[in-house]
Amino acid sequence: MYIDHQSHSETEQQQQNRPSTESTALLQNAEAIEDAAKRRRDELKGYIFMGMSALGFATNSACVKALAIANFPSLEIVFARSIVQLTLGLLGCAYYQVSPLGPSNKPGIHKWLFLRGAAGAFGNACFFYAVSVMTLADATVIFFTGPVFSAIFANILLGEPYDTFDKIASALCMLGIVLVLKPTALFVHIFDAQEQPGTQTHQIQGAAAALFGAISGALAYCVVRRVGRAVHSMVHVGYFGFLSMVGSSIMMFATQEPRMPRTAYEWTVMGMVGVFAFMGQALLNRGLQLAPAGPGTLMRNLDVVFAFIFGITLFDEIPDWISVAGAFVIIGCTLAMGAHKWLSHRR
Repeated sequence: MYIDHQSHSETEQQQQNRPSTESTALLQNAEAIEDAAKRRRDELKGYIFMGMSALGFATNSACVKALAIANFPSLEIVFARSIVQLTLGLLGCAYYQVSPLGPSNKPGIHKWLFLRGAAGAFGNACFFYAVSVMTLADATVIFFTGPVFSAIFANILLGEPYDTFDKIASALCMLGIVLVLKPTALFVHIFDAQEQPGTQTHQIQGAAAALFGAISGALAYCVVRRVGRAVHSMVHVGYFGFLSMVGSSIMMFATQEPRMPRTAYEWTVMGMVGVFAFMGQALLNRGLQLAPAGPGTLMRNLDVVFAFIFGITLFDEIPDWISVAGAFVIIGCTLAMGAHKWLSHRR
């Protein structure tokens, strides 16, 4: 009888524990569903931020082109942008109550922030020069070979694979650059060199600058991913603005003769360079933190679409079919690389 009573008690105890176990499982399942939904919402926000970032950067590039046509030195435009961007970055840090120097409880984080700011500043100066001597679309397309170099830096800094697919896509991107540039030696029977936008020398100089800008921008991109969410996006903007201001001011007074804007139009466009750059940079930094690297990078390619639209509608820069083919090759390869990496991470 004692044994039967004990077994009956154990059965009652198990029945009492079962609802508690089931409730815990249901609660954990609900939390997992809520976490997954939050991740999806964050990813969607990241995509939207990066799409808006592309529009901001494209508008910024159009403003740079307008100022270059008005004979403003490219380094002066960089300097003007950096002042506005630094000011807005500091105001953003104050608004979000974060230190503009970055978190003090993260050892070694400041060297990464300095590297991100320096790489971004150099890449920005190179791109502005490219825009000033090439068509807006060509400069933007070559600058957007960045994912090729991002894959290389991600392999070095983040330990991500750089496989045969990436190498083939990278080589095809270089072919796309050749199509965009249309070297006279290769295309002399198709186009008269005098009909190409700018001289061949300017084309080559601009392309080299855009490539250096792409490399520097790729390094900055990987550093943002390296530090992750440990640093607020406004801190990145502040470092970028400060180092860009210091570097451009030194180079400007050493190599170029700056000139002050003379009309309300010039003052307005100069200010818009900084405002739209700030918008693009802040949204890009936040988007990189929220969106997966692959799809997030794909959204940035909208910048090229906007560049073609602005070049045609605002500056009467009608691309020929070879430039368009080169753009398709470059963007197609970078899209393929982004999709390939994203799918690899999901496996």
